[in-house]
Amino acid sequence: MYVVYVLTGPLSNLDNFFIVADSYLRNIYQVDMISGNTSQLLLSGTAINPYSLAYDSTNESLYWTDYDARTINRYSLRTNSTTVLYRDPLGQGKNLGLNYDFAERL
Repeated sequence: MYVVYVLTGPLSNLDNFFIVADSYLRNIYQVDMISGNTSQLLLSGTAINPYSLAYDSTNESLYWTDYDARTINRYSLRTNSTTVLYRDPLGQGKNLGLNYDFAERL
């Protein structure tokens, strides 16, 4: 299945980009809204199957679920580092999702 997720919404007034997760190319990309330049956020060769996306503009962190690995992950745009926050120990987390409540951060 080929799925592209585009993360839009209240990133922040200073964030002139949007984020795209592509399950066919198996990576997450940042697209500059002014220049149109695209940059791959995760390392080359990192095979992921991104499912849900959320972005925290305060901490400049991207969160996503990986459908195949059954994990919830964080990528810091500040440090370019990835952290696995949760791994489904039973391997039944195919439906892991994310929701970021922007109003709670204000």
